[in-house]
Amino acid sequence: MRTNRTWLAVLLACGALAGIALFAQDNPPPPESAAMDLAGLPYGRGVYYRYGSAWVTLSSTVLMPFWEGRPLALTILNVGSDHASSEILGPHSGIQIGDPRPTFYLHGINPTDMYLVRAVPKDDYRELRMPVSRHYRRWAHYRAEDLADFAITGINGDVVAIRPSADLKPGEYALTSGVQQGDEWLRLGFDFGILSPTRQ
Repeated sequence: MRTNRTWLAVLLACGALAGIALFAQDNPPPPESAAMDLAGLPYGRGVYYRYGSAWVTLSSTVLMPFWEGRPLALTILNVGSDHASSEILGPHSGIQIGDPRPTFYLHGINPTDMYLVRAVPKDDYRELRMPVSRHYRRWAHYRAEDLADFAITGINGDVVAIRPSADLKPGEYALTSGVQQGDEWLRLGFDFGILSPTRQ
């Protein structure tokens, strides 16, 4: 079942990336600040974290809410549960960060429809829980208790920085970006983990 979900997500990835490119053209970033050093920032579109002098690329996943093993998009007229979920493969992100308030740099990705979401680790995946709505453009949305506030700073051209407004608790997280403004059913997720002090 999870393999089928993965293949569906892969097929949607190209369209998702194209949609984000168009979305970014229509929504310019916040006013610029020259206070942050971008030396060596990779050229490609993505989300990056600076570790010393090196840039670490957060892996991306196409996120689509599923309900009882089916894409939520196929159950519009027959929603039989009050929640859905999106999944990221693996119980933990490959990027584990010791700083509880890390700064992420978005290159070519507009932050207007961005969320910082806590994920629930399972045996072989991480789950993003999503209450279900029958509203077309908000079939599934993130739970308020899983969301973290963050500040956005424009830096240079199509680069913006995102930093949590408060320390994040140890655990698994994802920055998620909408493919089309207002649509919650198809997003890109960029995952990372926050280490507990005892594991640093």
